[in-house]
Amino acid sequence: MWQTYTQAIILALSFSVVALGIAKAVVIIGERRIERRYGLVGIRDVLARRARLEQGLEARRTERLAELKAADAAVQEAIMRRQQLDRRLSDTLRGGEPVIRLIGDEVAGSPCFVALVVNKYVGTGTGPSATIDPSWAQPQTVEVWAAGLPEARKEIERRYPQSFGYAVTRIQQYGAGPPVKGAA
Repeated sequence: MWQTYTQAIILALSFSVVALGIAKAVVIIGERRIERRYGLVGIRDVLARRARLEQGLEARRTERLAELKAADAAVQEAIMRRQQLDRRLSDTLRGGEPVIRLIGDEVAGSPCFVALVVNKYVGTGTGPSATIDPSWAQPQTVEVWAAGLPEARKEIERRYPQSFGYAVTRIQQYGAGPPVKGAA
């Protein structure tokens, strides 16, 4: 009796395994036919490649976000530094001490030239005036250490180019007579 029950259970399990195998084969064959019918042959490979590509793009996006945060922090730091410098400049201007810009190094025997430089774009809304301090609308004092007047003018124009709207209104040797008028 136990023997017949055991044989029946084994036979049922065998039929179940065979039925499972047949069902699995029918599903696989059905999938392949559907893939061929709708032109989806190799879709699993395409999906695997796209999944790898998506992972790579997500990693790149994460890297770019980190770089963007670092760049944003640098920009914020530069803005804060600019604001600090602007406050210091406005404090200096309010303090009554004139701002004198220096060009060159003081060398024994080399004369000092004092020039007044203005920017014609500041306050007009044209040219690169957004990055130039508004104080340049008024003449600014520049001291230049150079061998002679032509060299002094060249140094001023190199530091403050005419293409950015800077113009020398006056230039004279320090301690000399009346100033030499410059071309605007």
